[in-house]
Amino acid sequence: VDEDAIEQARQQVDETATKLSSLETKIDDLEDQQASLQNKKGSITQEIQTLNEYRTRQSSLKDQVEALDSLYDEVEDYQQMYSTLRADLRQRNVAHLEKLVNEIFDLIYQNDAYDRIELDGSYQATFYEKSGNKLDPGKLSGGESALFNLSLRCAIYQLLIEGVEGTPPMPPLILDEPTAHLDDGHISKVSAVVERMRNIGVEQTIVVSHTETIIDSADQRIEVAQRPAANRSDVSTSSGLLI
Repeated sequence: VDEDAIEQARQQVDETATKLSSLETKIDDLEDQQASLQNKKGSITQEIQTLNEYRTRQSSLKDQVEALDSLYDEVEDYQQMYSTLRADLRQRNVAHLEKLVNEIFDLIYQNDAYDRIELDGSYQATFYEKSGNKLDPGKLSGGESALFNLSLRCAIYQLLIEGVEGTPPMPPLILDEPTAHLDDGHISKVSAVVERMRNIGVEQTIVVSHTETIIDSADQRIEVAQRPAANRSDVSTSSGLLI
């Protein structure tokens, strides 16, 4: 037996064992790296999936934004159209109300001091005298103010009636002491206003008054009288009045 060959073989065995041990250690390290990379791969795959979901959502949100932009533009157009229509209708109402106020005022005002009444866009009234001078309603006399208020109330009521044509009847028109500050000549004109309102479709006008001229001209009367020395009242009606 060649001793040198045996020794050489032994050395090769030792070297091979050392290499195997080193390889096993390297294999363990590589396996650890593989596991770490595998985990990173799973994490990256999840992030890619999430990113794709975000992209899909982004695309959907982009479509929604475009649709909302289009809807916003459309709403702006409608808003502008509504504002224009509202302003136009308001101006028409003011113009028509102004016409009605002048008609009723001319009907009940016996003097010839005023040319016309104007209403602006805020329904503020201005009186024009025959001379062309302007007069604020606050400077009218007590009787003139009462006539203007009566004219304005009846004109507004007529405007409402014309706007609800074909619907159930309007509630009664109630005039509470409309003859305050009026002289006898103008008191008699209240009946003309009531008649006008009847002709345009007001089925019932209730006038609260202590003036005999108004009471005598009523179709039906309800008299309320307070009992002496008592906090109670008695009510009596004319014959044939339905309550």
